[in-house]
Amino acid sequence: MHSLACVHMETSGGGTAPHHFVCPISLQPMQDPVTAPTGISYDRRAIERWLADGHATCPVSGRPLALADLTPNHTLRRLILSWDPAAPSSDHDDPGLDAIVAKVMSPGSFPGEDVLREAAAAAALSGAARLCMVRAGMLRRVLRLFASCGKKSSRAVAMPTLEACLALVDALDVSADDTRPLVHENLDLVNALTHVLVALENGNCSGGNVATRVSAVRLLDSVTEAADAALLDRLRPELFRVVTAVLRDRTVPPRATRAALRALINACGSGKNRALIAEAGAAHEAIELELASWPSSPGGSSRRVTELVMALLARLCACAEGRAAVAAHPAGIAVVAKRVLRVSAAADACAVRVLASVCGRAASPEVVREMARVGAVGKLCCVLQADCDPDVKETARVVLRMHSGVWCGSPCVSAYLLSRYL
Repeated sequence: MHSLACVHMETSGGGTAPHHFVCPISLQPMQDPVTAPTGISYDRRAIERWLADGHATCPVSGRPLALADLTPNHTLRRLILSWDPAAPSSDHDDPGLDAIVAKVMSPGSFPGEDVLREAAAAAALSGAARLCMVRAGMLRRVLRLFASCGKKSSRAVAMPTLEACLALVDALDVSADDTRPLVHENLDLVNALTHVLVALENGNCSGGNVATRVSAVRLLDSVTEAADAALLDRLRPELFRVVTAVLRDRTVPPRATRAALRALINACGSGKNRALIAEAGAAHEAIELELASWPSSPGGSSRRVTELVMALLARLCACAEGRAAVAAHPAGIAVVAKRVLRVSAAADACAVRVLASVCGRAASPEVVREMARVGAVGKLCCVLQADCDPDVKETARVVLRMHSGVWCGSPCVSAYLLSRYL
């Protein structure tokens, strides 16, 4: 596989790309570069396809690699977007593409559904077309149309156009950093997304429901990441209900599930939202998702889902409704305890926070006993022995001290461990 490092620099349009713009797998300029821990960058679609085919190593270096190890390289992406090859570029030598861009960007009126779908198909088929559309400012134009069509006065006739807008936004595949300035404090955009997701949940959309839901949830992820506290406070309860339903839907692809988890985590920045998200059943569905997605040998995709699930549960457990939801799930405490020291340092920190919140001073005697029964107490003792973050260790130590009187007398807990580490 080391031969992949010797890439060809000729692009499909005839120009010569700098070698660091070229994906070692596809041998084409990267559209969405991500960087592995080895320092080697790949196009996201190419490396995700490589890992999905069952490979578990970096194609160039041969070192172990998982999906969760990849980091978006926004600086490289901007450099690629601003790069103009010396030779004539295929971005501008296609009259059909120029006509599509002109129709979408026409200042006189908003484009129709057919035009939007034609643009989405062109962007999905050609990286050069996608770059041309992004440079023309098409994303801003389409998001403005989407927000306008989502207003109550036009929703009855706008649903096909809303779906077409989402398809084009998804095909443009713009990074969150580039999307952020366009969605910041855009309540109309949030309301349009809420309308689409509610309509999908109620079965009121046309064909392509799964694709539309994926696109809507991914855009919501970007919106909630960019939103300030004032906008987050204006999110409606029905939005949390339909995003929670995405976690329950096993037909959506993993990227939509991860986007839904991130959107809920972002929304938890508002204290009011934490209670609403817990009431929508997000804690229960996150635990069910973790039970369903974790294989016998955890891989990169499951690892990332676990990190997001633990992060969401940790946020929700900051409110009484969230703590009650985790404690009420028959496998809630057991699942969280099982993931400690098995996934990553980030998952450990969140999982220990969840256990500390659920088993705090206000915990019921039954919850305290369940902590011992399912092995959570033993895991907290293991945290004290492991090479963990000092703050994580201190959180575990506080919980163990708090209930040591009960747990020392339990047949499920080693009194020796408690006495040794406390």
